[in-house]
Amino acid sequence: MSFPLSRVLVVMGCCVAACAQPAAPPSGTIAGIVLDGGSNAPILRAVVTLSTVEARPQDAVAWTDASGRFAFGYLPPGRYELRVTKNGYQPAVYGAETPRRPPDTVQLAAGEVRGDIVFRLQLVITILGLVVGEGGEPLPGISITAMRFGWQRQKRRLLPGPSVRSDTAGRYRLTGLAPGRYAIVASQLGGPPIQRQSESVAGQPQRPYSYGPQYYPGTDRAESATLLPVEPGHEYAQIDFVLSARPIPSVQGRIVPPPGVSMFEQLSVNVSREDLANRMSMGAGVSQPDLAFRYDQLQPGSYLFVVQGTAGGRLYRGMQLVEIPPEGVPDLAIPLQPSIDLSGSVSVEGPDAAKSPASFVSLVPGENIQFNPPQLRATINKDGTFKIADVPPGIWDINAGPVPAGGYIKSMRLGDQDVLTEEMVIQSSTQASLKIVISTRAAAIQGDVSRNGKTVRALVVLAPEPPWRHVLSFYRIVSADANGHFEIKNATPGAYQLYAFDELDRESMQDPEFLKPFEPAAVPVTLLEGENPPQKLLVISLAESGAAQ
Repeated sequence: MSFPLSRVLVVMGCCVAACAQPAAPPSGTIAGIVLDGGSNAPILRAVVTLSTVEARPQDAVAWTDASGRFAFGYLPPGRYELRVTKNGYQPAVYGAETPRRPPDTVQLAAGEVRGDIVFRLQLVITILGLVVGEGGEPLPGISITAMRFGWQRQKRRLLPGPSVRSDTAGRYRLTGLAPGRYAIVASQLGGPPIQRQSESVAGQPQRPYSYGPQYYPGTDRAESATLLPVEPGHEYAQIDFVLSARPIPSVQGRIVPPPGVSMFEQLSVNVSREDLANRMSMGAGVSQPDLAFRYDQLQPGSYLFVVQGTAGGRLYRGMQLVEIPPEGVPDLAIPLQPSIDLSGSVSVEGPDAAKSPASFVSLVPGENIQFNPPQLRATINKDGTFKIADVPPGIWDINAGPVPAGGYIKSMRLGDQDVLTEEMVIQSSTQASLKIVISTRAAAIQGDVSRNGKTVRALVVLAPEPPWRHVLSFYRIVSADANGHFEIKNATPGAYQLYAFDELDRESMQDPEFLKPFEPAAVPVTLLEGENPPQKLLVISLAESGAAQ
């Protein structure tokens, strides 16, 4: 039994029929069924979302009935996207057989009835196992995290994914993974130290122990971990861990203040583990006036120490990457450097520039660190100038805007340095001003994708030519529709290569080596401001090339 169409179609608080203009063309219908991809049985109460493909998209929601059917009625002609979610199943998007493939849209004509939509959902991927100590005792509260190799700022490293904690019996059940290859790591997060000494000396405190991180199938080094391949609808059991209790090394340190500063109104030390298996940031108290701190909870490994303090209304920061050995660190010293006031200007050029003034400039930490003070953001004055106070030393990403529709950020320069294509590093000695130029007229290009003379859906990548291949803000990834047509807007003018892939992991774009094997199949283009000549692309099959994972 289907739900009445007048009841299931609700878009932003009103039905599409009520929102339509009086002279609207005949309305249409989109309907279909949701099935279990393994058993082919209908799925009850799956959530189906229909979205318009517009500059300001609207959504409607329906729930499948006992026959797995859904329907949306009173639809004006146009293009629509469909997606389905259901607890226990992988989300699905119309037209995309896997998350790596481009989605499709439903093109609905006036008065048309489309009742042929079929979704086959795959069960979620599940990893389960047991966490015990060396004596076989179950370990509750241990964090189990699935990690994938990815790219951060052009560096390959393990990135954290879904996680879960073991229960009182030491068992865990990890879900919510996309297909791929994962390193599974077990670690004790924030738990109290344990006592494991079988002998002790009178008058001396027992040395605390804790469970160090362990990567499946039994290594404490990420580079030695076995990557577990997982596929949709599969369950992977007996991914077990036997954790060893290890002595906790002691880290004793002191903060080295800048000349003329001896006391701070606020002072904090935070540390985070660099291998990303443990994303918890741990703080430590700092005693004054000796400015000493101590950590007794850290396992051996590589850590980033970040010290921040305020004195006389000025912010100070110090950072240091420290390798902690099993015997600990007795004399860590972290010097503090003062923040600066970063001044600059923002100008807007191009057609109707006067109608699109910029209003703000903000900075975001470019390093994977915790930043406690208020957001670094400045309002742009009428003459285009700005000043951001108390910018600590470090790497910073820049945001300015709003960028007008159809526009782009043309340049960013810190003195003589191009910080649009290079990292902006602020030091306590930095005195240069930051000059930003926004243009109202970006580059745009469109074209068509084909295979064996037939138009096909694809993911189209606009990639900058070397030496700008590392500038991720220059990339554009769009989907070509069922007719093989694509449009790219708001691109930065310059020299590029165009690629069309039948499937793509978008994170691959951060790998500086990913596109090299496909360069002979790329179409070189030089984009100018405004519309550029259309291009014809041939689709590249990752499966045939052996690059698909």
